[in-house]
Amino acid sequence: MSTLALARQIRDGVTFPQRCPQHREYAAGCVDCKTLARTRARARYHAATYGWIQPAHVPADQARQHIAALHHEHGMSINLIAQQAGVSFAAVNNIAKGTTRKSQPQTVAAILAVQPVPPPIRYGLAVAVGSARRLQGLAYAHYSSDDLAPMLDVIPEVVRRYRSGTHRMIAEARAHSIQVVARQLDGTWGPSPRAHVHAIRQGWAPLAAWDDIDDPSAQPSMPDDRDNWVDDIAVEMALAGEQVALTRLERHHAVHRGRQLGMTASTIGRVLHMSGWQVGDLSRRPLPVVDAAA
Repeated sequence: MSTLALARQIRDGVTFPQRCPQHREYAAGCVDCKTLARTRARARYHAATYGWIQPAHVPADQARQHIAALHHEHGMSINLIAQQAGVSFAAVNNIAKGTTRKSQPQTVAAILAVQPVPPPIRYGLAVAVGSARRLQGLAYAHYSSDDLAPMLDVIPEVVRRYRSGTHRMIAEARAHSIQVVARQLDGTWGPSPRAHVHAIRQGWAPLAAWDDIDDPSAQPSMPDDRDNWVDDIAVEMALAGEQVALTRLERHHAVHRGRQLGMTASTIGRVLHMSGWQVGDLSRRPLPVVDAAA
């Protein structure tokens, strides 16, 4: 009987022998068992290709992307996703890691049907260092306390208090909220350049500078010398009359930038809090080549 005829039998619900008459179970090394197994596999493949039956396995790429979204954007653990889907932890974990490239259709469908659920309410305390570093990193990315407060459902003063790094412990629920917001905003830029300048002045590090942001002993990967690079945003804000503390190198750049903009020496001196002699002296000196701050 041809493979296509066997595929039609599978479509019609007709079964055929899966193993040879000599063995009740599949016997490794038996030529007849291997032949029947291959024939049945080809017949099922044809039946699935024609849409007569559901394929035995389907790609798990969509399920993997859905698991990643539930885990990273909504804070759902792999175990919680498995419970909501009604499948084993191992099945979800293997799909999430990419170990399983194809899975049973019912498994993939169950995972895709999982909806985000709020994390359980946490009443304990957590070490606050990771939360402070995340808020500081968001400030470096131009997110002020006023920008972050509505996202965290708190007032700006609470954001500033935790961001200062003076707290040793923080509520687990609050720490989890900060972690979720930091994960969502990581890699983006906020609307507040002043927050970025403040972060640089405080010596705060961007989120990407941390290998393990929750490790109290970890150190960020930052430039070795603050005085060897120029923050263009701080220079522009200072020339606009903002109260920004500049390094000596940045004051030098601010003077030259002000002269390029057509500002008089007296105006530059007033906004930078410098004397006319200092402005004239720096304007005559050539600018050194330096790196620009991020």
